[in-house]
Amino acid sequence: MGELYNENLARVYDEIYQGFIDYRAEYEFYKNLCLDYNSNRILEIACGTGNLAKSFTSDFSTYVGLDFSESMLKIAKKKFPEGYFIQGDMRHLNFVKHFDTILITGRSTSYLLDNIDLIQTFKSVHTALEDKGLFIFDCINAELFITYILKNSSVVHKSTYNNKQFERDSYWVKNKNNNYHLIDWKSSYYQLKDIKRMELGEDSTLFRVFTIKEVTEALQHSGFKILEIIDRETYAFDTNLYVCQKI
Repeated sequence: MGELYNENLARVYDEIYQGFIDYRAEYEFYKNLCLDYNSNRILEIACGTGNLAKSFTSDFSTYVGLDFSESMLKIAKKKFPEGYFIQGDMRHLNFVKHFDTILITGRSTSYLLDNIDLIQTFKSVHTALEDKGLFIFDCINAELFITYILKNSSVVHKSTYNNKQFERDSYWVKNKNNNYHLIDWKSSYYQLKDIKRMELGEDSTLFRVFTIKEVTEALQHSGFKILEIIDRETYAFDTNLYVCQKI
C-alpha cells in the first residue's frame, strides 16, 4: 500500500467527501452497531481526516484512529486536537492493550490488492482484539460493481460543502488480472466558481472489489466467525458490511 493522497489532495478529499457522505448518519450507524455488541474500546482503521473521531471519543471509553496516510492524519489532528491518532499499516498492527472492537471504515479494504494482504490484515486485527472481540468492516460488492462499470465507464459525482461546489470525474475499467477483481480508477477533482471548473488535482489508483465468498473464506482462515452481513448503499458503491467475532 502506498501513500494514497499527497497533502494537497488530502485537503481536497477532506472537503469533497463532506458533501458525498453524511458523516453524522455514518457515525450513528456504527455507534448503534457498537452499542448492540457492548463495545467500549474502539480502534478505527482508515480513520482518514477524522470525521468520526470526535463522536466516538465522546461516546466510548477509548477511541484510537489509525491511518496509513500522514497527510490525512495531519488534517485529523488539526480538526480534533484532543483525538488520539497514529500512523500505521493495517496489515501490521502493534498494540500493547487490546481492543474489544476494531473497525475498517470507508471501504478501505479496497486497497488490499491480493489475498496475502487481506489475510495479513485479518490476522493482524485478530491479534489486536480481545477474546470474542468484534471486527466490523465493509467491502465493495464485486458482482454489482463490475456489472455497473461494464455499462458505465465514467461517472461525475457532485459535492457541496461550506458553500463550495465540487465535482469529481471518475473513469474506471476492470483490470486484466485474472486472480482478483481489480479496478483501474482515475479521478480528476474540480471546484466550480462562476460556472468555471477549476482543476484541483487528479489521482489514479488500483483497487479491489470482493465477492462474499472471497471474504468469507479469508475470515474463516483468519479465526473469525461472521455474525451478520449487511447490504449498504453508499454515494458511489454497493457494499457489504461484515460484523464478525474473534474465535
